[in-house]
Amino acid sequence: MKRIKIINKKISLILLTSIIIVFTSCTSQKKLIYLQEKANSISGSNSLLNKSPEYHLRANDILFIKINSLDPDNSAFFNGGASGSGNMYQFQNEIGIYLNSYTISDSGSINIPISGNIYVKDLTVADAQKEVQKAMGKYLKDATVVVKLANYRVSIIGDIERPGVYTFYQDNVNILEAIAKAGDLTPYGNRYRVMLIRKTEAGDKVSMIDLTDRNLLNKPEFFILPNDIIYVEPNKAAKSVGFATFPWSVVLSSVSTIVTIYALLKK
Repeated sequence: MKRIKIINKKISLILLTSIIIVFTSCTSQKKLIYLQEKANSISGSNSLLNKSPEYHLRANDILFIKINSLDPDNSAFFNGGASGSGNMYQFQNEIGIYLNSYTISDSGSINIPISGNIYVKDLTVADAQKEVQKAMGKYLKDATVVVKLANYRVSIIGDIERPGVYTFYQDNVNILEAIAKAGDLTPYGNRYRVMLIRKTEAGDKVSMIDLTDRNLLNKPEFFILPNDIIYVEPNKAAKSVGFATFPWSVVLSSVSTIVTIYALLKK
């Protein structure tokens, strides 16, 4: 009888340990989930209020400018010799775009042949396009102008699957899209502490982002801007023991099987 009690205590201890493992495993998996609804989370409708901040051009920004007109020769002159669909390959890779782009000088201007200096610093890309259109209208009455930001690059480093510098050819890019392009965080990346470094006129601004908090949807840091740096801190505790990715379900299944067999043999 005494021996049975000892066996029952051992079984209870093993089961208790298994329960603790399962609970801890669930907690670890929860740390990997993005945009969780917490006590102070915003509602689904409020999440739509957030808008991407407008980017204002700075010195050393690079503008891709394409000028079209009814006269192919005029277009070719302003577009570095590219006119018509036969030479469109010049605009279909980063080198071609860069060679047909204009860098904003320290004084805030770009220099386009014939039209001269056009001040675009502190303008949005849309407003810069209007200024270039106005300047070109003096020489090409039928001209249409396309202006794009050619240096929309974001550096993503740290505990990320594919760290590197990524170029985006769209507006309103958010931090989740940027991270997805880099292959997502590794299991060891700290989703509670992602550093966003943003260049401003006053200097670099550092913000800490919690990717697991749904409130991120309503913060200005949700959208990234050109030249942002995203740094994912490592989760040192998880990395040291591999806790987040340890196969606890396999361990639990094995323990349960052993306990069952042990109990049957002792009957």
